Formats: sequence, structure tokens, C-alpha cells
Amino acid sequence: MLHIAVFGNTKWSELMKEILEKEYSGLLAQDSGETLSVDAFVVLGRTQKKEEITVEEFGEKYAAQELAAIVIPKEYYMQQNELVLALLRAGVEPQDIYDGLRLNAQTRNQPEAIAGLITPMLYDPYLPYLEFHVTDHCNLNCKYCTHYSPLVAQPVFTEYERFAADLKQLKKYIADIGVIRILGGEPLLNPELGKFVELTRSLYPASIITVVTNGLLIRRIDDSLIDVMKKNMAFFHISFYPPLQDEVQGIQKFLYEKGIPYTITPMITEFNKIQTSEPDSDEEFFYRCFQATCTCLHEGKAAPCYAPFTTKYFNKAFGQTLPTDEGIDLYDPELTTPVLKARLLIPMERCGYCFEGKPCQWEILGKHSVLEDWVV
Repeated sequence: MLHIAVFGNTKWSELMKEILEKEYSGLLAQDSGETLSVDAFVVLGRTQKKEEITVEEFGEKYAAQELAAIVIPKEYYMQQNELVLALLRAGVEPQDIYDGLRLNAQTRNQPEAIAGLITPMLYDPYLPYLEFHVTDHCNLNCKYCTHYSPLVAQPVFTEYERFAADLKQLKKYIADIGVIRILGGEPLLNPELGKFVELTRSLYPASIITVVTNGLLIRRIDDSLIDVMKKNMAFFHISFYPPLQDEVQGIQKFLYEKGIPYTITPMITEFNKIQTSEPDSDEEFFYRCFQATCTCLHEGKAAPCYAPFTTKYFNKAFGQTLPTDEGIDLYDPELTTPVLKARLLIPMERCGYCFEGKPCQWEILGKHSVLEDWVV
């Protein structure tokens, strides 16, 4: 009997357990003579039910060989990267972490789908999350911005043709992505935003696509972008900063009338200053870092987060020499899906300049920025 766990505590986890035990286990027995049992649900944070265990408890049971593997339903999207880093920190080997198939009504009626229900994570051509910039500058100069947008002296737009080639190159290794977030800077400043949305949808038809914006320009968008957003089932994710306070109701009314879905954060009154000026020796921080779960695509490279691609603005502004332009070359002829996914789980040199962070009150950056605005 092979004893395993499933991630999560929602209907997707329950359904995955049911299919694994009642249908996949039978196929496994025919192939290897071994059956399968789901003995626990692993959760991030505190447990609430008897059958739930924490990541740390799973690590202990894994080390004791009481549990052999964990399956992650794809429906958890953005939580998956955080979970994987936590599992690695708990001593779980990558080859014992499995991706589950996207679950739908047809899965139960397709024997070939059941046979491919789970795939070793590193070999699955799937990413739970991807983000990319369409602009590096912004119309809201937030102090402590971890993307360094206030330090971008002139407008910087991502070149569409270069991006199109890069996304198509990524598609050779990653066939499916859970959530794709289009970022900046402020993405609504890019007049070609609609083209990026259309291309992304054409290459990744099953992905959740969202444009992350501070919302200040939403009521100025033209009908062509509205049509693109609706046609391609993309939505806005609005970061609610204090300057938006008097605009929120009008923005929500506008989006409702235009038929565009959106989400909005609670008002953001704090930023986390996470950068140091000297490299830190805490190599384990990468596996606790939320940013390290945010796979970023930029100019032919992929990295665990955007920092390697935007730190150049910080260096130029303050005469610093932090590592830049790290990342995985998508055009490397020796690149494979497992190599790409494995390297996304390895800290970069740039990671040494980030730490747990210091909460700072949100505010607009003044005309003259100093080094202390960015580092602790």
C-alpha cells in the first residue's frame, strides 16, 4: 500500500482523494500490483480538521516513511508555489511532489485522463503562476515600491514583438499556466496592452488572466481595450492605495456597466521594505519568501521573481552594483521542462539582498529619493 497526502481542504482536494483511491489506485494496481491510500490533507497554516496536517507534520511523516508523496490539485493556482517551497524547506524531495490534472466533469469518464491524473511536478509542463511587465514606469510613485517604478526616469514599455517571441518560446516547455498576471509599473499606461492580453489568451487558453492596476486610469480606457478584456475573459485586479479612496465607487460602477470582472484589495496602508544594501547569509530565506513564488518572464529569461530584471533602476539611481539580469535563458538549446522548473526552485545571487522585511507606512515618494527610501 502506497500512503500519500493531498494538498488543501476544499472540494478539489476531496475530489482528488476520491479519484485517486477509487479509480487511479485500480490502474496503479494493474500496472505495479500496488494500491494507493490518501491518508491526510496538507494545509498551509493551522489545521482545522482531524485529517489535516501541516507542511511540517507532513515533512516528519515523510522522513519517517509514513507518507511517500503529496499530490497538488491544479485548482490551487497561486498557493502551489508557496507550498512547494515550504515542502522543500521541510525536507521533501522534488520527485515526491506531484501535480494533479485539472479536474472537470469529463475527467471521470476518460480512462486516459485517469491514467495521467498525476505527474511528477518537475516533469509536468505546467506553471501555477506567471507574471510579466508591460511597462516599468508608473503614474503613482509609491515609496518602497519593490519594482522600483518611481526610479524609472523615462517611460519604458515592453516591446511587443520581443515579448511575443519569448512567450512562444516559453510555450515549448510550459504548455499550461494557472494564473497569468500582467503587471507594471502601471500596465494601463501601455497603449498596446490589448495585444498582450490577446496573445496571452491565444497561447494559454485555460489560464486565468488578470491585469494588475492601481485603478486610477480605468475609467479612461477606450472601448477597444474593453472589448479585448471581455472577449479574452481577462479581468482587472485593483491594488487599492489611498489616492483611490474617492474613486473606488465610480470605478466599480464603470466596470459593472462595462461587464468586466474585477477584484480589489483592501486599502493598502503599509508596504514592506525588504531590501538590504549588503548580502545576507540567510540562504533559507528564499524558501520563505513570497516573492520567490512569482515566476517572471522578461526579455528571453524566466526567474523566480522580477527583482533581477528591475534592480537595474535601483543600481543606476544610487550607484549600486546589486546583481542584475539573472534568470534562466529560455533560448538555451539544452533547456528542458524539468531543468527549467528545477532552476526556478534555486535561489539567485540577487536573493541575498532581500530579507523578511520591515513594515513601513504607505506614502508617495518625494521628488528627491535617497538610498534609505529603499533599503534597511
